[in-house]
Amino acid sequence: MIGKSRKSIIASAAAALMLTAGAVSFAVGFYRNAPREDTSVGIEHREAMLPEISAEGLLAENSSTPEKEDTSSDKDESSSPESTPDTEDNSGQANTDTSAAVIHTEYSQEDTSPDDSQVPTSIIQAADDATAPAKTTPDGREADREYFTTSIVNGETVTDSTYFFTVTHLIQDLENIRCDVEVNSSLMTGFAGRVHLREGANAIRVSCTYKDADNKVYRALRDYTVYLSSPAAEIVTDLSDCEVYDPEFTFTARCDDGLEVRLNGRLIAGENSFTVTLSEGENMIKLTSGDTSLEFSVTYIPVRTLAIITDLCDCTVYTDSITFSAKAVGGNSPKLYVLVNGKALRGSDTFTAPLNEGNNTIRLLAKDGNDKTEQTTFTVTSLYTIDESRLPHLESISLSDNISVKGSAYTLTLKAADCDGARLYSDNIQVICGNTVPCKWEDASCTGYILKLHGGENTVTVKLRDRVGRQSEFCYNINCETAEAGEEVGRIQISVSADLIGLGTLCASDSFPVLEGETGFDTMVRFLEENGFEVSYRGSSNSRYLARISMAGRFAGAELTDAAKTYLAGAGVVPNGTRDDDSLGEFDYASGSGWMYSRNGKKPAYAMTSAVFADGEKVELVFSLDLGNDIGGE
Repeated sequence: MIGKSRKSIIASAAAALMLTAGAVSFAVGFYRNAPREDTSVGIEHREAMLPEISAEGLLAENSSTPEKEDTSSDKDESSSPESTPDTEDNSGQANTDTSAAVIHTEYSQEDTSPDDSQVPTSIIQAADDATAPAKTTPDGREADREYFTTSIVNGETVTDSTYFFTVTHLIQDLENIRCDVEVNSSLMTGFAGRVHLREGANAIRVSCTYKDADNKVYRALRDYTVYLSSPAAEIVTDLSDCEVYDPEFTFTARCDDGLEVRLNGRLIAGENSFTVTLSEGENMIKLTSGDTSLEFSVTYIPVRTLAIITDLCDCTVYTDSITFSAKAVGGNSPKLYVLVNGKALRGSDTFTAPLNEGNNTIRLLAKDGNDKTEQTTFTVTSLYTIDESRLPHLESISLSDNISVKGSAYTLTLKAADCDGARLYSDNIQVICGNTVPCKWEDASCTGYILKLHGGENTVTVKLRDRVGRQSEFCYNINCETAEAGEEVGRIQISVSADLIGLGTLCASDSFPVLEGETGFDTMVRFLEENGFEVSYRGSSNSRYLARISMAGRFAGAELTDAAKTYLAGAGVVPNGTRDDDSLGEFDYASGSGWMYSRNGKKPAYAMTSAVFADGEKVELVFSLDLGNDIGGE
């Protein structure tokens, strides 16, 4: 009985356990499937993942954001909201930026954030040409604003690899939330107003993202091309092709843009001064900086027998001392002894000998370990007490000490003469500014040079030597403020006139800018073109001649003045009757006619391409009938 009762208890407990498990299972299922009330959640607004736009303003599909389903396919323009909020219409304004595209994306506070299944509605606006801002949508509707502009000059050529520009945002009620810059398809991180260019063409894309008060997001981009043409690096060195008699060879070389030095193809370490060991025979030393390279041949000639190598010779000097080099070579451990007027002179390789007035005897004696000797004697005449008034001098020079200039080029003119007033020409003049400066021109009034300056202090040395060997030297310092290519470096007075045919002054300016990197010819052409004239010229890039200027109807009614007719008759020049209402140039009216220029009242005998106009100068372009003889000026 007891056993039966126990079995009944166990059965009841098992049934209760099964009922409990069923209840739990039912509760879980009910919880999972029971309907619930919507719970209020905050809307998180994040930056829209905007699709990229090509340079032509076309949408580049992003595979990570599938296209939103079109729920209004039966409608044409109503599927897209208005392109921008209402603002003032700028569609008529001119803009110098290049091609542009705009995409704007709209979502408001009531929308949820864009996700992988939904992208905001977009409108693309593309420019019609390279000079227009983003003004139209793909379906031809007119947009109502321009978003930004930049200071980039599309298509310009620069010489500095660091390129600066600014971005100006034009819509005050839009917040700029991002500005990206790509150079040659590489995104610049941390853009700070400058980018680095590579040689040749550089593609620059500026892309700006904005949002308005309603969290509508807009994106605009513009594409530009800027060309880099780096100037050739200047290498300064005392190297030259030469023969030496010692395997240890020292030279100097430097370049502001960095320098690589190789001896017979092997890289040489050092800076500014280099000492190398030469191989017997010819050695090639190559200096390289960027695209600029210089090569020199240095031939080492071993001397087997005892000899003296020196640059001393019989000569006359106008100082109380003379410096020369001398060395004993060959033989067995040779030594050199120097005697000046019988007295030993100490030194090693380079010697400075004190001189008496008149003749001085300098004896060089070489001895080696085998008691072999070699000697040579020179006579040096010293005239150091000579009257300074007998030295060559500068009659005029367009330079004074410690002047300050802006720009890398300076026009130096000078006139030198000996003590008797006879002019000294370029073969008796040496101008040094870092390196020896070649003569650019020489006419009846002066000898001319174009100095190439670097930023900071530049030392200019002018050395004169007369026909009997007297020498004098003059030194000047120029403080140079560097300028970017195309930057203003000064202003000049400039005019163009044709008085001899009754037209007077054609155009003039009392303050016209001169730009860095321009020749005088470049400045004159730019002035004429800014005043509406077309310019024709002949000759090479280094020596261009301005042949003719043109403007429709500008020269109609021109005729020889009475003064011109009188001059031509007196000069025996017969007018040829050639003329043109739309242009004026060489061979018009007379066989010797053409355009002549003057500089500060003087007519240079060199082309404008050889000139660089300086701040404050007066430049005139005048039409002449007789090779400039009829227009005055020196």
